[in-house]
Amino acid sequence: MNLLLRGRLIVSLVLLLVLIFPVYSYKKIKVFVIDPPEQILPGVKQIAVLDFEGEGNYGRNFSDYLIGAFLEENRGIYDLQSGFLGMGEKKEGKTLQEGTFTNVFGIIERSRLLQVLDEQQLGAGGLLNQSQAAQLGQILGVQALVLGNVSYTYKDNDFQEERTYTKDKKQYTTYVNCRKRGVTATVRARIIGAESGQILGSKEATRALEKKECESNIANLPPVAQMVDDCLKQLSSEIANYLAPHYSLSEYELEKIELKQFKDLGETAAKKAESLEIDGAYVLYKSIYDQDPYNPELLYNMGILNEVVGNYGQAKEFYEMALQLKEEKNYKKAFTRVEKNLMFSEALRELGIVIAEHSFEISETIQAAAMAQKIEIKGGSADRIPVFAEPREGSEVVGQVPGGVSFNVLNQEGQYYRIKLLGGKEGYVHQSKAKMK
Repeated sequence: MNLLLRGRLIVSLVLLLVLIFPVYSYKKIKVFVIDPPEQILPGVKQIAVLDFEGEGNYGRNFSDYLIGAFLEENRGIYDLQSGFLGMGEKKEGKTLQEGTFTNVFGIIERSRLLQVLDEQQLGAGGLLNQSQAAQLGQILGVQALVLGNVSYTYKDNDFQEERTYTKDKKQYTTYVNCRKRGVTATVRARIIGAESGQILGSKEATRALEKKECESNIANLPPVAQMVDDCLKQLSSEIANYLAPHYSLSEYELEKIELKQFKDLGETAAKKAESLEIDGAYVLYKSIYDQDPYNPELLYNMGILNEVVGNYGQAKEFYEMALQLKEEKNYKKAFTRVEKNLMFSEALRELGIVIAEHSFEISETIQAAAMAQKIEIKGGSADRIPVFAEPREGSEVVGQVPGGVSFNVLNQEGQYYRIKLLGGKEGYVHQSKAKMK
């Protein structure tokens, strides 16, 4: 067996083992949380973005991308892929932190900027010295200016790639011509205070892209200019994140409630939390807490629910209580993380962002629905299961429901679940025809 075939076999076996014996993890909450910028600019509300210096139109293009990034209200939030290895359906990315946003600066329009540059005979924005930039800022009525330069390099690498094919039940090896195109773009940004003319911050960032095609597809390689532009678009978010808050994806793994009398309720709560039904999950966890306030796994989960909505003070209290009951690595990590988030909140406040406290106030209707047990009718959509008027077979049939449909359980009488049907009717279904969810 040659090395190539052996390598492919090993990769296939590893993937098979992952599918058969997946690494165990419990239910997780995936949400976007607000992060403060690397460089806080106290008192800065209005900024001007000058054309960056660079070959051709790259400098001006980058300035346009950067302005667009600054103006995004939810910069950093994107759709998520569900399922194994992200091969499932797309899910909308969400934040649960009310009162947060990323477009914290007002931006001077380009037409006004160009007009003042022309009137003051200051030339290209990227070539201004600090004194001229400060002068421009004062005329425009901004507190800071963003300027800098962009550069790039590229290289085409021609090589041959080994391919195997089968003919007449024999395997052959051949070599094909390929080309790999690599582009690297770098942005150097400076932020100058309009009042002092001093540099308030600076950031250098680099992005690299590679594309490869072989044989007749070599002509389909994207042009260098397009690849440079793609790099600059990515870099615009990085520079914007240096000066303005942004969202990042965070993942919180819940703890399983093992205590027998609360196991099912804890499982339902975790499912709701994973689906971002945070209020419903909190009601269920709170009902357990009212009966068993010394459960460390429960306290940890209630800390997570508070953390994801931005109630960092309450989250810290729950994590601290969980740690008192159980010295767990994840609990310590969560406690440290939320302490840092409390400090971040002060930094965000400087930018006008105050995370609204989430009260977990829930109506009686929502609370009842959250607390209700659920059943799923057995069978397929073509099946019809009878629902009786009384909890006994042979009584009047008030309806027939298809398999796979879920219902809230109003109560249980012997071997029958009482459920509410569409249209408001109520009836009984035998427990052998349903399974608990």
